[in-house]
Amino acid sequence: MMPTCQYMLALAILFSLGCQPEQQVETYTVDRTTQTRPLLEARAVLEQLDHILVVIVPQGDKAWFFKLVGKASAIERHRGAFNDFLSTLKLADHSTETPSWELPEGWDAQEAAKMRAATLVVPDIDGNLELAVSSLPLSGDWEDFLVPNVNRWLRQLQRAKLSKNTVLKLQQKLPLGDAQATIFELSGVMAKRPMGAGALASNPHEGLGIAAPATAPATQPSSAPQTKSKELTYKKPADWLPGQMSMMRKAAFLLPSGGPADGVTVTSFPAAPGTQMADVAMNVQRWAGQVAPAGETLDELTEPITVSGIEGTYVELISPPDAATQRAIFVAMVNRAGQVWFFKMDGKPELVRGQRDAFREFLGSVEFQ
Repeated sequence: MMPTCQYMLALAILFSLGCQPEQQVETYTVDRTTQTRPLLEARAVLEQLDHILVVIVPQGDKAWFFKLVGKASAIERHRGAFNDFLSTLKLADHSTETPSWELPEGWDAQEAAKMRAATLVVPDIDGNLELAVSSLPLSGDWEDFLVPNVNRWLRQLQRAKLSKNTVLKLQQKLPLGDAQATIFELSGVMAKRPMGAGALASNPHEGLGIAAPATAPATQPSSAPQTKSKELTYKKPADWLPGQMSMMRKAAFLLPSGGPADGVTVTSFPAAPGTQMADVAMNVQRWAGQVAPAGETLDELTEPITVSGIEGTYVELISPPDAATQRAIFVAMVNRAGQVWFFKMDGKPELVRGQRDAFREFLGSVEFQ
């Protein structure tokens, strides 16, 4: 039994609790210190993505590219006209000739430029789009040719490269006369070009064209150091400037006092004996088609050359004085370990001729690792 003192204390506590005033819940409103975030509109975001829409058509030793770049909304506005354009596309009898087509209403064609066979201007309310027509040498397996090109475009869109299986799942096929076109449509955010490097649209094969550096050095060193890569070393002439590199280029330079189209490139491609890329005659014919129809025979155009102890072929092609476009192409071609290597100087005839000795010295300095 509870003692009397404890009982009286408990009653006192209960009495004091029961006499407290009832607690009230108070509410009030204050101004928000931060603004609310708007809801994410997925459709609006998707419409602002950049799209690359490319049609690739094989023809003999060459693949033709028809590449349209723009915002998703702009691409969608012109999708019908683009499909109409494709329906009129016809390959020429020879791969050295540009395909023919009919322009949709309102489209305009510009003259051929460096790295492009043609530029088709597509008017749009948000600014004109350009459809670039260009080509690349084609050899080896078709699927192996597609994958690096798709991954190159993905890099332009700041996206990670994809595996071969994934790339092939993205392709669409389109019958085109006797050929079959392959279509890719990729999206992302187009990488901005550094100032002075030229507009992205000026080069349909990012990394394959030559772009001028942002700033040229005020003075050139008196002598050029030996330059080394994983595959070769070489001595660069002192007045050659750095050119734009790519996954396909082993070296690239700009010629002094020249423009972005005057330069030297070193490239290599897989080419087993008997393939088109290893065929001297087909390569010379392709280069001659870019300069002017060659009247000389193959033996008259070419001469033997040795690069890093390997016997190869050297050719100089220069436009005749009456040609509409003046251009010169000097190339050394050698085969090594299943790869065909091209050392190519390309540009205005007077500039290329003036760099002949420097080019030959450059070739003499090359050593394969």
